Amino acid sequence: MDRATTRNAIDMLRSTLAPLAPVFDDPAVTEIMINAPGEVWVQRAARSERLTIELTDAQVRAAIMLLARLNRRDAREGGREAMLDARFDGMRVAACLAPPATRGHALCIRKHQRRRLTLADLVAGQAVDAACARLLRCAVRGRCNMLIAGGTDSGKTTLMNALLAEVPGEERLITIEDTPELDVAAPNRVSLEASEADGISVRDLVRLALRMRPDRILVGEVRGPEAYDLMQVANTGHRGVLATLHANDAPGALERLEALVLTAGVPWTFAAIQRQIARSFDLVVFVARDAAQRRVTEVARLDGFDAEAASYRMTTLYRLETSDAQQSRARDGEQEWTRTGDPSRDAAAQR
Repeated sequence: MDRATTRNAIDMLRSTLAPLAPVFDDPAVTEIMINAPGEVWVQRAARSERLTIELTDAQVRAAIMLLARLNRRDAREGGREAMLDARFDGMRVAACLAPPATRGHALCIRKHQRRRLTLADLVAGQAVDAACARLLRCAVRGRCNMLIAGGTDSGKTTLMNALLAEVPGEERLITIEDTPELDVAAPNRVSLEASEADGISVRDLVRLALRMRPDRILVGEVRGPEAYDLMQVANTGHRGVLATLHANDAPGALERLEALVLTAGVPWTFAAIQRQIARSFDLVVFVARDAAQRRVTEVARLDGFDAEAASYRMTTLYRLETSDAQQSRARDGEQEWTRTGDPSRDAAAQR
């Protein structure tokens, strides 16, 4: 579907859900959640609030049917056809018709951020500490391989977009996503999008990207066997890899990556996978969301894998609300990477 047709269809959706027009237009609203036809919530500035707007059963059903047709599907009550998980121009949607949605048809719309936020913007908004921002800026410019981890709606993509703005303009970037959210300003770039409906996986695109002479490969979200291919990319001379994935903390991000690599069916031992991960990535950046805000809460350097202890060697370079000594470590890390020009050099020597 071309952009003009998609735009017309989105206008039809707005018309179908006409009472929600003000929140569609509100840039502070990032999520519209219809729990049932009579219950509408939004997320505004990282806080959830219930609206005094009620939609009819027919309006919510018509919206879900329209979104399904946009995704080249037919939505039907009952069975798997009652569920919808799709992305469109400027938004991502998840929906379920009754009766699987037991309180009535349910629809969740995530609006993509239209404004490109910089690291300076995130510092001003207190999402990133100034010392942490300097550390991350040096890591990006030093071509560090980074995993950005966090829970749902914790700000992973927002942070990744801000880091992409720090990549030197002469580099060739290739982005790979199944939901287009990365906003790349680099003049020399290729944007690849997976499509389950067309049988094009993220893993297919990671392999293709290697043949397109990339300076950096950026994966919007790692959630399947492409984790193995990404690990190989990061360990074969392609410096500056950035990727996001879901996890509960920085060590958990590595455990999550292990599990995803296993889904690729590679004939490796678990210990071999762990050693390869330790060789492939330099930093794990963890972001979290509390009731009020999304924040970078930890930056950990990956220094290798301890086979005897069966654990990763990690050094915390930054932690939110840290002591003066920990803040000093962040400054030391920044100075080290500025001096060497390669943030992985010392870590590689330890591996």
